[in-house]
Amino acid sequence: MADHPSSASSAPALGVGNRQSVTRPETPRPDEAAGKQPQQAHAPEPPRLHRVDITGALRRDHVFTHVVRAAGLTILALLAAVTVFLIARALPLATSPRGQVARVISEASGGQATTFAGYVGPLVFGTLLVALLALLLAVPVALGVSLFIVFYCPARLRSLVSGAVDLLAAIPSVVYGLWGGLVFVPSAFGVADWFARHLGWIPLFAGPAADPPRTVASAAIVLAVMILPIITSTCRDLFGQSSLLLRESAMGLGATKWETLRLAVIGPAKNGIVSAVMLGLGRALGETMAVLMILAPGRTYSFNLLQASKSQTIAADIAAQFPEADGLGVSLLIASGLVLFVITFLVGFISRRIASGPRRHHEWGRHKEIGKQAGVIEQVEGQRRTREQNDDERLDELAARQSALFERLGAAARSSYPRRKAKNTLMTVLIWLCMLIALIPLVSVLWTVIANGIGRLDWYFLSHNMKGVVGGLPPHGGILHAMIGTLEITLFAMLLAIPVGVLCAVWLVEYAAGTKPAAVVDFLVDIMAGIPSVVAGLFAYSLFSVLIGPGTVSGAIGSVALAVLMLPTVIRTTEEMLRAVPGDLREASYGLGVTKARTIWKVVLPTALPGIVSGVILAIARVIGETAPLLITTGVLAGTNWNLFGGRMMTLPVYVYQEYSQGLAACPASGSALAAGCVSSIRSERAWAAALVLILLVLVLGLVGRLIARSADQKKGR
Repeated sequence: MADHPSSASSAPALGVGNRQSVTRPETPRPDEAAGKQPQQAHAPEPPRLHRVDITGALRRDHVFTHVVRAAGLTILALLAAVTVFLIARALPLATSPRGQVARVISEASGGQATTFAGYVGPLVFGTLLVALLALLLAVPVALGVSLFIVFYCPARLRSLVSGAVDLLAAIPSVVYGLWGGLVFVPSAFGVADWFARHLGWIPLFAGPAADPPRTVASAAIVLAVMILPIITSTCRDLFGQSSLLLRESAMGLGATKWETLRLAVIGPAKNGIVSAVMLGLGRALGETMAVLMILAPGRTYSFNLLQASKSQTIAADIAAQFPEADGLGVSLLIASGLVLFVITFLVGFISRRIASGPRRHHEWGRHKEIGKQAGVIEQVEGQRRTREQNDDERLDELAARQSALFERLGAAARSSYPRRKAKNTLMTVLIWLCMLIALIPLVSVLWTVIANGIGRLDWYFLSHNMKGVVGGLPPHGGILHAMIGTLEITLFAMLLAIPVGVLCAVWLVEYAAGTKPAAVVDFLVDIMAGIPSVVAGLFAYSLFSVLIGPGTVSGAIGSVALAVLMLPTVIRTTEEMLRAVPGDLREASYGLGVTKARTIWKVVLPTALPGIVSGVILAIARVIGETAPLLITTGVLAGTNWNLFGGRMMTLPVYVYQEYSQGLAACPASGSALAAGCVSSIRSERAWAAALVLILLVLVLGLVGRLIARSADQKKGR
């Protein structure tokens, strides 16, 4: 060969820094000497990668996808089931002989009706009358309280005042009924009599006033107190999100504070205010226990507010008659509950339509055509132009609102400044007065419950049931059986509602966001949030009556009813928490090759867990005080029943109502030896003590939920 090997001294030194400059010795190798083709130098082999079998992970991801989709569609199936089973149990009313149906309706209405329309018509009228009157009383106060919290309250007291108003919503309705029946109604006769004597020429206040005033007016006032926090919380959030630019523009043009709030805050939020009012109306239509414990029932079409036995609501009528009903009587009550369900569904639908506002229409078809013809680049460009167009529309809308604001301010400025200042002072006083009015019932309820319940609340009361208790004679009994029943029913309701609610929220956020099925389920969740509790109880009762047999009652059936009421709160809270998880966490997990299901389980859900737990606790606090569904599904029991799936079971809310409804206890004559230990007022004392325990449970749950939510917010802030 003609190659000349280089000397060893001329080879560069080997080193890390100049590996690429190393020359190969040109000494002939054996294969070259044999005339073979010289081989190239072998590069270092890359590390061998272990094969990972992802079949199992993909299979689990596929299964999880179907599970969350099924949970999302459960809402649709649940509402359909509510309708189907209510119709199935009400159907005998339409298929039975007319004479038999007329006899049942006559017995249920006290001989005032023989047809279903004649039976349910006055109830619908009474329901609407009480609810609309409560709304008329609650809306002005709620708007004033919302404005006070956002714009007038000192910053240090804002959270305290806001929490105090929210506490009104946490108090169970049976406690409001107890307070209304034993405290408010006896003290309201003087005011009712004054209205009857001085304003009796108005048909609404025609006398004589009932004594005690168990009238539409009394029920509406208590109901207004109950729906006030619902409207307040929604309006408070709306006002807190008002445009700072509009407010500053109004103030810069010399508007007073009230003019600024009226034109730049209340005006733009009118759609949201109407939606909040409709939500309050939905709650008022379905309220059961407070109306049942205050209003003397009647079946007339009367607008008189100060006379008793004039009106009755559908929900209160169902709760009053269901424990004694059987056969066609149950079908009659379920049919009236179906009417109430339709009414609340329509109210929820209108509320949702108002809240959504007018839809924006874009030329998405043109963009899709561009995408088909010119590819992805043109489609992205079309989407960019659409976003710019949306921004322009928002700017134009803001400019139009500013222009309208300036015109209204100009019209207001033409009036005299002293008059405008006096009006501003008057509205400031009224807003402060609304806040005081809202706090009065809260303070009164808490004070009366504590003052009347603390005396009977001892270890004996907590550790004994009502078995063997007769009248006012000792032993006086306790609430052990009611606490056990409440605990078991609530825990089983949690097992039913929490997994379905969380998985449904995962489907809405992670899988179906922006799709039509998600929009439908989202709408149905809002509808479910407005289902009256008595309708949930009727659904659970009807479901098990069809599956097992008529007349079936147990704690498990009550758990199903409470789960239906818990589900919307769990879904909404979980949905908000999942949307708050940063998208970067998901993208980082996907970038590592992690499946979507594992990303949700290991990244998304743990990040959102504190907020989810807080929402679940608030949902428990809401349903733990429900009475009407448990009165229908679990019944009343004096002893302790540990079996959730067998027989009647007592709960704390039903215990409060049962003790209240029985009135004074019978005692022997004063000369008898047994009279010394007899307490005629023992039933009201037990009711107050049980109400105190119930409020303490609700307050503790609410406090724990708020602490968890606050801790989560602080961690996010860090």
